[in-house]
Amino acid sequence: MNFAVCVGCGETKEGAFTPCEGCGLDPARAGTDRMLQARSLLLSERFYSERELTELGRKLRQGEPLAYDTQKLTELVEELKTRKLPVVSSASPGCSILTWGILGMLGTLVAGLGWLWWSSRA
Repeated sequence: MNFAVCVGCGETKEGAFTPCEGCGLDPARAGTDRMLQARSLLLSERFYSERELTELGRKLRQGEPLAYDTQKLTELVEELKTRKLPVVSSASPGCSILTWGILGMLGTLVAGLGWLWWSSRA
């Protein structure tokens, strides 16, 4: 698990760009707000231990301000400008695979029935 803390409410979550179940903040869908995304990435296991993140989350939940490392944030913003963010979706990929499979079978069935109808006219 990639342990992280929500920059909005301080709740723990899995992954820096995963939507927060507590407040709904979704850093990956924030468009081009690279500073929000950089703060989200900074509050992850990439930079802190799970114990340190738990303490930072507690501070955020209590309304205490966090002192972010501005140099590190600047570096992360630049890094994020050149990277594509991971797609994080709450829907399972199996749903879309199943849907496309059914549509493909229906399309094949319609094409086969059309061919049968066309060949029986002749």
